[in-house]
Amino acid sequence: MKQNESPEDIQIRFALHNVHRAVEDIVRLVKMPEFDLSTPVNHRWDMKDMLAHLVAWHESFAKNLVLLSKGAPPDPPQGTLREVNREGVLALRGQSTDQLIRRLRKAQKLVEANAFNECITEIPYRKPGTSYTRLQHLEVVARHIQNHFWEMLSKSLKNPDRAA
Repeated sequence: MKQNESPEDIQIRFALHNVHRAVEDIVRLVKMPEFDLSTPVNHRWDMKDMLAHLVAWHESFAKNLVLLSKGAPPDPPQGTLREVNREGVLALRGQSTDQLIRRLRKAQKLVEANAFNECITEIPYRKPGTSYTRLQHLEVVARHIQNHFWEMLSKSLKNPDRAA
């Protein structure tokens, strides 16, 4: 804890730590030698697609934080949640796992660099959609990544072809 830190800054620091931890949990999971990125997660996506999904959303969050911190208007993804999710995965499908990990970590660094900017009062999630405060957005992002981490881990453990 830093001296003269506001209660909101303490909450943001804690939420930011949770996001950082969630990002690193995903990275550690997909880098495990026995982790099969081709394992289906749902009827549309495999594990690598899920990683791409997380990268697309994290990059969007980071981009909007950077834009808002510079006083520029935000540029959230537009469309229904299904459309935005689909487009994000399709745009990143050609990336290697290492490239996706680098992009995820780069987005996280941008989030960390801009999360305490008090000029940012609201961050849009998507258009049309909800906008969140910095703290709310960090909490949503941490939950989103953590939920997909557990979903991926669960599917991986149920995969009968995984290495022993």
